[in-house]
Amino acid sequence: MPSQLLRAGPDLVRWAGAGGPFEYRLCPRVFSPSLTSEAIADVLEVVENADVVLDVGCGGGFLAIVAARRGARRVYALDISEEAVELCRLNADRAGVGDRVVPLYGDGLEPFREIGVLADVVINDISGVPDVIAAPLGWYPDGGFGGGDGFSLPIQIIDSLPAVLQPERGVLVQPIGSLQFTPAIRRRIDGHFGSWRVAAYRQLFLPREWGDDTGDVDELRRQGRMRLWEARGLTWWDLEVVVCEGLRRGR
Repeated sequence: MPSQLLRAGPDLVRWAGAGGPFEYRLCPRVFSPSLTSEAIADVLEVVENADVVLDVGCGGGFLAIVAARRGARRVYALDISEEAVELCRLNADRAGVGDRVVPLYGDGLEPFREIGVLADVVINDISGVPDVIAAPLGWYPDGGFGGGDGFSLPIQIIDSLPAVLQPERGVLVQPIGSLQFTPAIRRRIDGHFGSWRVAAYRQLFLPREWGDDTGDVDELRRQGRMRLWEARGLTWWDLEVVVCEGLRRGR
């Protein structure tokens, strides 16, 4: 599926997909929207008429803007990078939703918890690529990291959801990639939610310069903790975006 993010200038793209069109400013030190971001944007019909949405790891605000333009009444966009938070503010204003997107700076979910409201929908697109792949590609330009396994940080957010997400009726939108040890994330989701479904599926390839000669990647593959495959001279991985419902109380 071709990208719906179209280059409009040296540091500007135009989003032509769901919730678009709008222009979006890029910054070399802030995570840019990826094909994973686009797959998440495609399933954000779940935010329509939601009172409160939380976008964790918002970067420059791409998914927060899509959520607002798809009907969310208030979107809190949280990131650990001050530069990302400021870029999010600029992009939201540019897209005409600055009155509904609230950028928050801080680590973890504490800045949102301090507001004292519960989210109807949480978008958890945070640090899911292991360092052995992310580092050679410069995946996290702001100096962020996905850790050695690519699933520890997403799991930390999932485990913290009872403090920020509406019980029973709250919804989590979670990308899961075969770059990670996906069974660990699925087990956490099963432990916290009554049901989940695959809302989007993509087969994506790594850029050729990712450096597939690393022994660490080979070891993760041998252990079954990362699933990659080769075809047409490229290295491929699976992406699923799952929508999780029925957050259990007291977990």
